[in-house]
Amino acid sequence: MTTWLHDTFPGHEVNLAFARGLPAETFFEGLRAQGRPPLAHGEADGWAWAVHDMIDEEDDDYELIDYHRVCPQGAEIAVFVTEPCSAKAHGPHFEYHRDGRTVLFFSFEDYRQQRVGDNPDHLSAELFAAGLIGPAAECEEWRTDDGHDCYEHTDDDEIRLVRTIADAFGLPSPPLDAPPLDPPPLDAPAVAAEPAGADGGAGPVVAPGTYALYARGIDMAELAAVCAEAGYPARTRGESGGWAWVAWDAAAVPGDGVSDLAGFLTGFRYDERFGGPDRVETVFLSGTPACDCPNGRDRAIQHCADHPFHFVNSRGGFGRTYFNVGGGRESRRHGDLLVGELLAAGIIGRETPAYDDPAFNADGALTLRIIADHFGLPATV
Repeated sequence: MTTWLHDTFPGHEVNLAFARGLPAETFFEGLRAQGRPPLAHGEADGWAWAVHDMIDEEDDDYELIDYHRVCPQGAEIAVFVTEPCSAKAHGPHFEYHRDGRTVLFFSFEDYRQQRVGDNPDHLSAELFAAGLIGPAAECEEWRTDDGHDCYEHTDDDEIRLVRTIADAFGLPSPPLDAPPLDPPPLDAPAVAAEPAGADGGAGPVVAPGTYALYARGIDMAELAAVCAEAGYPARTRGESGGWAWVAWDAAAVPGDGVSDLAGFLTGFRYDERFGGPDRVETVFLSGTPACDCPNGRDRAIQHCADHPFHFVNSRGGFGRTYFNVGGGRESRRHGDLLVGELLAAGIIGRETPAYDDPAFNADGALTLRIIADHFGLPATV
């Protein structure tokens, strides 16, 4: 998309914006009022569209346009920011605004890890169905082919992403240089398993007031030894289904310390001890309630030092997917490994009517059961 718009407007770094729910001329005039007159504009399929400069270098105006000013109650605006930083060759951004608020925002560079806004999952069902997020979207060729470069399919992914967004919103195709035809789609993503019942299954995965660390690739004795060496001797431990696990009373160990250790076990710090990189995978679960601070509800960060992420899955020294659970916190997450199961359970999505019942997954028990089923985790209780 960057290429075809860039070629259409050489010398310009442009945004392509679509609006509906307000008169087209009102939208165009609102862009002009902020010093971003349309370079091209039109109307089709109920949408007004405009291509405009992202910045105005001639007048030293580097302020980004405020789309909320042209998005009154009842209006919608969808925007492709094609070249947010051409000097560093950063990928495009997508924004969706409604009623003067940002519903969804993500970068094409890391949309598989994180999307933000009032509802980061506004398009998750469509992205998952297109194989753009979730397990089917992860390229694994580099693990077996040393010569494989994942960037080789970046352009194809970008085109499929643009088309998925356009189809979801019913956006028209402006009469500009069109992108090439759709590349062959990826294999269809696996159908999500039937979620556990709303009661969270047969019992808690991790006992209330405890932390649990699961690891595969090392045995129970080795896991317990490493934890003890780090200053966190386990209260209980076990081994089942290919997973070794240890558990602690949350009051006895620092939550951020044992959560960090779960990630360290998979990275370079323990490569030599465990026989090479990428041998160990871990899952950290917290059985502590969410604290009262808003961080873990509104952002993809741990609540506070005493309340680590409820769930972290780590490989290669990095948290691959992590989030807090209960009360809709799952939408503020990093990574989409479990997006299919969460959508199927009604925990995330564009519409989530299950939350009309305040008790629905309030404690995150349903989410923890989904996590346990996905990874095949044994209960530590």
